[in-house]
Amino acid sequence: MTQPHSTRGAWLIVLASLITVAICVYDYYTPETGLIGSGGVILVAGAAVLMFLASLVMAIMPNRGALLQTFLTVSILLDIIGSSVAGYFLESPVIMAAQALALVGWLVNVISNAAERSVETDEVEDED
Repeated sequence: MTQPHSTRGAWLIVLASLITVAICVYDYYTPETGLIGSGGVILVAGAAVLMFLASLVMAIMPNRGALLQTFLTVSILLDIIGSSVAGYFLESPVIMAAQALALVGWLVNVISNAAERSVETDEVEDED
């Protein structure tokens, strides 16, 4: 059964993942960064593409099942954590900043979902 879920914050995650991909491409091809041809940059770029796809699903499909919502929420959080750690080890503050932006979007999404659920619960209790 599908339920409406909040899309607030999902567009922020989309933006953060696009920034991450752009920075990874820049780091991969620019000799001055010291990361040229690095496998870690490719890994972070791949994870950012997956985060982009997951957050795009969250943004354009407000009506989704609880299982899909849980999967997307958990996988995006794990992606944010993993990419942040990788950005730290790659010594790329821009990747870490983009992941912080993604975390803000994730928090907005989770909090607004919880707020909408509590409003729906209050409305149902008031009808009795």
